[in-house]
Amino acid sequence: MNIDIFSLFQSCKTLFFLKSIHAYLLIQGSLCSSDVVTNKLLRAYFRLGAIHDGCRLFDSIQQPNNSFLWTSIIHGHVQNHLYGEASQFFRLMRTERVPVLNFTLSSVIKALSRQSRLPEGECIRGLSLKSGFDSDLMVQNSLLDIYWRCGEVDTARLLFDEMSLKDVISWNCMISGYSNNRRLSEAVDLFDKMPDRNVVSWTAMICGYVKVGNMAKANDLFLRMPSPDSASYNVMISGYMDIGDVANAMSIFEQMSKKDTGTWNLMISGLCKSGDMKCAWDIFNRMPQKNVVSWSAIVDGYIRVGNLEYAWCLFEEMPEKNLISWSSMIAGYAKFGQPNRSLELFNMFKKTGIKPDSTFLSLIFSTYAQLGVLDTAEALLLEYVDLVQLSDVKLASALIDMYAKCGALEKAFQVFKSASKDLVCYSTMISALASHGMGYDAICLFNEMINENINPDGVVFLGVLTGCSHGGLVTEGRRLFKMMVDEFGLKPSERHYACMVDLLGRAGYLEEAHQLIEGMSVKPHSGVWGALLAACRVQGNTKLAEVAAQNLFVLEPDNSGNYILLCSIYAAAKRWDDVARVRGMIRENKVRKNRASSWIELDYAVHEFVMGDISHKDSDSIYALLDLLFQDIK
Repeated sequence: MNIDIFSLFQSCKTLFFLKSIHAYLLIQGSLCSSDVVTNKLLRAYFRLGAIHDGCRLFDSIQQPNNSFLWTSIIHGHVQNHLYGEASQFFRLMRTERVPVLNFTLSSVIKALSRQSRLPEGECIRGLSLKSGFDSDLMVQNSLLDIYWRCGEVDTARLLFDEMSLKDVISWNCMISGYSNNRRLSEAVDLFDKMPDRNVVSWTAMICGYVKVGNMAKANDLFLRMPSPDSASYNVMISGYMDIGDVANAMSIFEQMSKKDTGTWNLMISGLCKSGDMKCAWDIFNRMPQKNVVSWSAIVDGYIRVGNLEYAWCLFEEMPEKNLISWSSMIAGYAKFGQPNRSLELFNMFKKTGIKPDSTFLSLIFSTYAQLGVLDTAEALLLEYVDLVQLSDVKLASALIDMYAKCGALEKAFQVFKSASKDLVCYSTMISALASHGMGYDAICLFNEMINENINPDGVVFLGVLTGCSHGGLVTEGRRLFKMMVDEFGLKPSERHYACMVDLLGRAGYLEEAHQLIEGMSVKPHSGVWGALLAACRVQGNTKLAEVAAQNLFVLEPDNSGNYILLCSIYAAAKRWDDVARVRGMIRENKVRKNRASSWIELDYAVHEFVMGDISHKDSDSIYALLDLLFQDIK
């Protein structure tokens, strides 16, 4: 009977069929009498992704002191990418004093490696020594894996050289470690010495060359490869797409005799990223079986090129929508200046019952930040975010940014204090302080970050320089700009230059600002000249204003703000003929002034208004009330 049941477990493809077997075993009483049968059932649940059912089965065991059962539930969570939960079950297993197996340790190390938790991995290595598994090949291979994934390739090599027995997995681990850490000469050396290569060995080497952008070497290896599989084809396609070589990617794709869904999706995604929507649409239509990833990729492609209308049509057609597809559509509307529509879509999303993750919530908080709707954002915060999620740096940074843009700087700082601080978190808080004119506080936080041995990047320097600009801290700004170049070797971007021009210009150092522009290693963009023009208005310098304006008229011929600003400068100098000349340029070039808009949050809804707009459902009442107000004013 057991043999028949075990063969049923192996052939079981659906959860319904597995539950039928489970029910039969309960009736027969086999689960109570045999840990082996229970273990097989447990593994089958996790193999089918039925995590909740697997956990319920494990919880139903009265005294789970069997090492194999514990190993199955740990491995099942690793198998389903639930690495944190796998570690928690292992800690519980140790609390219950259940002896570990080599497969237990191997599964836990894999979970830790995917979370880059090397210190805990070292502890498991110590446990393997105590448990007598220090020479076990499975455990040693898992240790090789965690070392290279955490960047400790030399430590992995020491372990590899000490291993008395090595299999093809051991060699592949080391080659992958060197390749993924861009140490290709050492990877090639091992590859050449390897006694038996398999398809993984070849693909790991190809991945290494792809990672450094050497597609010629990657292609040479690919052509020499005895039997390329779909993984190696996908690596080559991805590599060509990454360097923008769509033609070669397409050539590799067409060579494949058998393409899986992942390969089709890779091509669609690559073509969408390159902006070739015509070809992407053709591949999408040719695809024999589409899944939610295929639909999400094509929707995202149309969003990237700004065709929101067509993206929305496809989004509505999707047979199944997941968190990624909702994220793409919501982010698309926010990116292209339709945050109201973005929030409408979020309200629709809430009815689906899909659980949002921290990345999705970060996106929504960024949208709320654009609108400045703090009450609505805080209602969402209470509904979805707990203290555990606030440990997520990305989510914490989005909250800091949202509070800052909504004017609640104290709340932003409270989140910052409770967050796990990294470069992004510091950068967001520094920018928040800078945008509120608190330049000295931004500099203090910048110095604190340096003391914490967190090296700044260009974004952090942009934030702290903005703080100097808003606070008029010229000496500090000059020092920080010099520090960025000389101490940290960062090349200033056009935005850094624009910030320095604004800082110097506001303080009256217009000639120094102009010299800085003339000395730029790259051609100045509109932001740089715009900062100089704005400073010229403050300082009343018409000569440099004309230089800045002439460059802006070339770079941004349709930007009405530049013409209006120059008119204001001429008017302040009482040069009325020049005012008339610039206004004539506006008419001649048919430059249109951008219409301003405003919005107000009322009862968790956002109402947007544009001058002369009567599309609001309550426009008649609003305009009637405005007329009464005007009469009172008169």
